[in-house]
Amino acid sequence: MNNSEILQKIIQVLDSNKGQDGWTDLAVVGSPLTNIGVNYKALGYMKLRELLEEYAESIEIRRDETTHKVPVLYARKKASTQTIQQRPKSQPLSNKRSSQIPNNLMQWAYMGDFRQIVNDLKNMALKERWFYKVQNPVFPFPILSKYLTYTFFRLSKEPGKIIMTDQYAAFNTGLVNNLYEPIYALFEKNKVQDKQEWYFHEFCISGVGKAGKILASYFNPLPQRAHFFNNPSELIYDSNAPEPQLNWNHIILDNVSRLPIEFLEENKPADFLFRDTSIMNTIDKADYFSQLAKAIENDSKKFRAIKNRFADSLQLALKRVQWNFKTAIPMYYPQNNKMSLLLPLSLLDDEIIDLALVTEKTQSGSYLGHTILPLDWAYSNARLVTRPDSDWLVAEKIETATTTEIDENEE
Repeated sequence: MNNSEILQKIIQVLDSNKGQDGWTDLAVVGSPLTNIGVNYKALGYMKLRELLEEYAESIEIRRDETTHKVPVLYARKKASTQTIQQRPKSQPLSNKRSSQIPNNLMQWAYMGDFRQIVNDLKNMALKERWFYKVQNPVFPFPILSKYLTYTFFRLSKEPGKIIMTDQYAAFNTGLVNNLYEPIYALFEKNKVQDKQEWYFHEFCISGVGKAGKILASYFNPLPQRAHFFNNPSELIYDSNAPEPQLNWNHIILDNVSRLPIEFLEENKPADFLFRDTSIMNTIDKADYFSQLAKAIENDSKKFRAIKNRFADSLQLALKRVQWNFKTAIPMYYPQNNKMSLLLPLSLLDDEIIDLALVTEKTQSGSYLGHTILPLDWAYSNARLVTRPDSDWLVAEKIETATTTEIDENEE
């Protein structure tokens, strides 16, 4: 599917779901697009907004923060759009310093059929499970897709890790083949003027095949892999540290939408009416969970019950860490560009992990627990550092979370 066909389908969905003011809530765009063959994640974009921004000549985006706690994104076809436009020209790099590289892989290089590219990388890399409990045929390897785009994000923050010559560019994917030889991504200078400066050529092993010989000929030394930590002790939770201090209001009230539905039903205020949020748009869903958070906050008994269950779950997690230090899993959080440690939380059943608590060690040596993540987010962030060797964060056991783009922008 070429750029014109993708844009045509996007405009079709926007027009079919627009409100009376002509704007379409992005929360209702993703599923219809996927149903007609346009999956933004399969195309390599972390957010639907990023895909739409590639067609800025034809589509405009509006961010509404005036009346709701959670920002709402809208999009519509520009009134001046008469014909299907090609993807707009990316801003050229003024020099070859890594500090000037966009942190979005798709803005830096034209990737073509990203789903096929991800599949090629999967076939070359050491065998690993790159999908969760149920595989989506439209978006078959979500873990690997996120790994590649987030790895590029991290490399863009490290000077000299993405190397460019006049003709070629390359970076180390951080993955290896079955002989444990590093896999590199090789790019060529893009001769097409209305596209990104680079376009993807091939994944390769240095010296192997035509691409590998180009890599070895043009890059000496070879690109280094992403670096996430300076001290190995950062990867191990200090069991001698005091119990982590939790930001209760943020963890429980601001993230109430991430808590298990069954847990919320057990602990909801008596006068609060539970509703099905799966059919709500962004505004209605944000309002609903905001009302639920206020109801919990105003019901001190229920708020204490939820806090006590979190505290019990944290105590169990700390005991598990003392028994097996691998229980605390290191992760890289791209939005904050920093390392943290994940602890398992069981809210309904001690034998079933529901969420991951993100903890960060402070200069004093104590820990702060500042947010919670659905397990699929936790796994994809942890996989950037290394494949989790865990008895609780296991890809084949994780149900994929159903979230909006707004949710993924939050901490």
